[in-house]
This record gives sequence, C-alpha cells and structure tokens, in this order.
Amino acid sequence: MKEVARVTGVSVMTVSLSLRGDPSIPAATRNRILAAAKKLNYRKNPMVSALMSGLRRTRGRASERAVIAYIENQPRVGQHPSLALFRAGAAEAANALGFKLERFHIGETGLAESRLLSVLNARGITGVVFAPFLEAGAQLKQDWSQLAMAAIGFSLISPVLHRTVVHHAHAMQLALTELTQLGYRRIGFAVSPDEDNRVDRAWLARFLLYRYEHGGEAHFPIYRDADTSESAVVAWMEQQRPDAVLFTTYPSLEPLQALARRRGLAHVGLAHLHLLPSMKGCAGINQRHALVGAAAIDLVVEQLNSNQFGVPKFPKVVHTRGCWVPGASASGPGAHPHPT
Repeated sequence: MKEVARVTGVSVMTVSLSLRGDPSIPAATRNRILAAAKKLNYRKNPMVSALMSGLRRTRGRASERAVIAYIENQPRVGQHPSLALFRAGAAEAANALGFKLERFHIGETGLAESRLLSVLNARGITGVVFAPFLEAGAQLKQDWSQLAMAAIGFSLISPVLHRTVVHHAHAMQLALTELTQLGYRRIGFAVSPDEDNRVDRAWLARFLLYRYEHGGEAHFPIYRDADTSESAVVAWMEQQRPDAVLFTTYPSLEPLQALARRRGLAHVGLAHLHLLPSMKGCAGINQRHALVGAAAIDLVVEQLNSNQFGVPKFPKVVHTRGCWVPGASASGPGAHPHPT
C-alpha cells in the first residue's frame, strides 16, 4: 500500500480509501490508484510488517497486535448518537484492514489512565484511537510514547496527535450557501461556547467570514451563550427576527419548532449542522461520522506499518467533508407560513 502511495503521489490513507471504493475519493483519483495497484501486483496483506514489529516489541509475550484500542471517555449510557457512528466507521475500517477494534473506557467512566496503559502494554496492543472526550480541552498525563495513536475531533488537546475531524468550516460554508440559494436573507447562528470550542471555533470563524462578505452583522445575527434552551433561543429569535437559523446543539428540533410556532415564528427556516439519522425532515449537514472514524483507523495503521510510535513531530489533521441534506425544516421562505 505504501508503494502504491509513493508511485501515485498520494497518501497511504487515500490509497486505502480508494482500494475500498470509498466515494469520498474522486473517481479519477480512485481509478488511477487502482490501475497502479494492479500494475504493482498489490494484494491485501494486513499484518506482515506490523506483526513483525509487534513481535519484536513484545519480546516473546503473546501479542495482540491485530487489536486496535478504541478509547472512550464519555458515559456508557446516554452517549451522543454521533459517537456510535464514529465507532461503527472505525470498526468497519479496522476489519477491512485485518484488525479488530476493541472498546475501552478511561477516566470516570472506566479505567484510570495509568491502569489502561498497563492493560494495553500487557496485551501487546500498540494501536490506539481516542474517541471525542466529554469535555473540550482534555489532557492525558501519562507517557503514551510507545503507541501509534490518532484522535477523533478536537476535544483532546494534549498530547497533540494526528487527528481526523469533520470539515466544520466547509460545513458552515455549505450550509450558508444552500440557505442563501433557497432565498433566505437574514440567517442566524446559535451555538454554545462549549460546542464552539469543541470544533476549534471553525463554525464561528467561517460564519463571521461569510457575514463579512455578504452584508455584515445586520444580516447574520449570532447567538453564542451557554443557555441554549429552546426558550432562550426563541427569545433571541423574537428580538433578531432571522428568516433562518443554523443550530448545532439539539438532538431534535421538534421542541424548538413547537415553541417557535407558538411565538409566531413558524416561518423561520431551521437547519442543523450536526444531522443525525433520527432527525427526519430536518435540513442541514450530514457530517458523515462513519468516514471520520474510518479515517482515524487509517492514520493509526499507517503508523503501525511504518513502525512510528509516540507523539508526532508534525501532527496531521485529516478533514472529512459533509454533505447538505435538504429538508422541510428549511425549504425556502415561501414554504413556511408567515405570522399574520
């Protein structure tokens, strides 16, 4: 796989995605990589270099080098639905590359950090993916230098690892462009500081740039407050009078829509930057969480196969673009009843 990447001038991750037929890779690039792989007589061999490296490192212990640890910090019950999608994508990618994904919990929801490291070391597991942490700004305290690692999202800030994230800036640009093309002219954005920080402020940064380029503050109001309750946001909507609003926080827009209708705001289009399968009829961005989880596995396997361990000197950030999903919640200004 590394040789195919060298010949075609792309990353190992791009080769991996192309060989799996992933639609996120342009067809022309995918075909070029497949042709090079065929010419080089490429055959899947998921573990040769990684297994030999693992056997040397474990010095005779029973090695579980075929396991990649998937480490979660959030509660086992009541997790945000996106976490299951990240995990499912990671598991599928690991399986396709000849690995098994095994779930571990760290912190208050599981093992102490030092104990988890001991478990991984005893079992010879040297590949690790960190799922998004419960709190933004999470930091690890122990020495993880013997592991090949990647993080999903921006919540883990120390150590600074290779990471795979949703392309939040692109998502905001895409959502604003789609809403503008639908005819909305006064588009608001409601976000909590915690959600803003969890995406490294990429949503807010792109929103402000769009506002600067398309009419200024009067046309693009912002609600940024820790209180994102429906009542607080609807009160802001009553004051600012947007004709559409982008949201990030709610697992469902139904309570917000019901309150907006009661307050005479049924005409306001609502779109979500973090769509989930349960949000039927809601317009917004499908973040393609499974592809983000799969990309984290690719980052780890790339390190394992090149015998690279520890905190990288030059960390990579792999962005995965989402896609716009049209929905009845924001189908254009004329599609919603206006207050009389």
